[in-house]
Parts: sequence; C-alpha cells; structure tokens
Amino acid sequence: MQKDKPVQFPYIFVIILFLLLAIMASSAAILYKYRQLASDIDDFTVQVKNISKTLIATYADAAEMAYATRSTGQLLSLIQESKNIKGIKEVFFVLDNGTIIAHSDKEKANELKGNIANDEFYYNIDMILYPHAKQSIELFIFDYFVPDLPLPFNTMARKFIQQFLYKDINTNSWLVTKAVYAKGKSIGTINCIIVKTPIYDMMMSYYKELVYVLIIICGAALVFSVCTGSILFIKQKRLLREVKEFSAPLREKQQIRSIIKEAIPVKE
Repeated sequence: MQKDKPVQFPYIFVIILFLLLAIMASSAAILYKYRQLASDIDDFTVQVKNISKTLIATYADAAEMAYATRSTGQLLSLIQESKNIKGIKEVFFVLDNGTIIAHSDKEKANELKGNIANDEFYYNIDMILYPHAKQSIELFIFDYFVPDLPLPFNTMARKFIQQFLYKDINTNSWLVTKAVYAKGKSIGTINCIIVKTPIYDMMMSYYKELVYVLIIICGAALVFSVCTGSILFIKQKRLLREVKEFSAPLREKQQIRSIIKEAIPVKE
C-alpha cells in the first residue's frame, strides 16, 4: 500500500506573500514620504524667500543711510545680528566697483583687501551687481554656489534628487541681492548669502525615517507571512488527519475483502 505524502510547510506561499506585502506597503510608504518631503522643501523655500525679502529691504535702507551719513555703525550692528539667524552665511554691502563698505565677517573682508573682486571664484560679481547693472529697485534671488561648502550626497544621488525631488541640488545656497540708492541712483548692492543646509538636513532626516519605516514594514510583512503560512500548514495537517480518520474504516473493509478473496479458492 502506498503511503500518504507528509504535509510540507508552504515556503513558496510564504515567500510570495511576504514579497507582495513588503512591495505594496513599502511603495505606499515611499510615495507618502516623497510627497511630504517635496512639500516641506517647497514650504521652506517659500519661507526663506519671504524672510529674506524683509531682511534685505531692512539692510538696504540701513545701507542707504550709512552711505548718506558716511557712518556704517548702525549698518554693521544690524549685519552682525544676522549671524544669529539660522541659515545666513554672509551679509555685505558693496559699491559698483566691488569695494566693501560693510561685511558680516571682518576677517574675510580683510582677506579680500576691501574688494570682492579679489576673489571672483567665491563672489560672482555678475550676480552680486546684477540689480545695480539693471538699475532696478527689485529684489533678486539667485541659486548660488559657495566653494567652501561641500555639496551633499554623491554624484549619482544628486542626479536622482535633481530629476525627481529638488532640481537645484547642485547649488548650495541662495544669493539675495538688492540695489542700494543714493540721490536716486544705484551706487551698489546689499547682499545676503543663505545656505541650503536645512534642506539637506531635511532630506537626510526623511531618508533615515524612511529606512526605519521600511525595516518595520518588512519585519511586519515577514511575521505576518510566516504566521499565515504556519496557520495554513496546521490546517492542512489537521485536514489530512481528519481525512485519514474518516477513511480508516473503509481501508479496513477493503483489506478484509482482499483477505477473504485470497482465502477463498477460485474455481477454474
């Protein structure tokens, strides 16, 4: 008599169920975090630009007064206070020839020997003096690159971020600039460099949160899949046992009939 095959644990079922659950739940989590991060970056960018407009307008008024009175004390005091504002790297007032009238970093101003033209690699003259060149009263905000601040992430990650999340990832700051006027004519510009470090910190924070969430999702999916597979395995074993118990009397009758047939000689 052929023996019944033992019930095997449904490993393939568990693996397929785990993959389906992990992929679907992870996709939902990634999409949610992506939208949340993109929204937070947009909100932060708008907030920075709004705050910078107020600050630069105040600095411009102080710069015009400083130039008119030939006294930079109030302007320097105001600029020094900018160091307490998160994200602001530098504030400086320069004339149309690059001469520094006031700078938030005295040491850097000394290194430049009083003129930003002495370091054109760091100070983009065209951007800095753009409002003056246009003789515009408008405030301008440019994506700006500061050489002494390293770009975050590797090249491949930045390409991905640039394509799908934040297109200005390859610049590490903003330049906010506005023309300073004296007697109705532009004489130079007041400038503020604001770093994008908070955006990078935001990205890293979301990345760490997402990794943590994905680990939890995969762990939960694995536990659920194994438990489901175990329940299915137990039910299959129970069903097989019930079938055996039900079919046992029938098998006994068949065996008896076989014995009787073998015991009774068959007439030829």
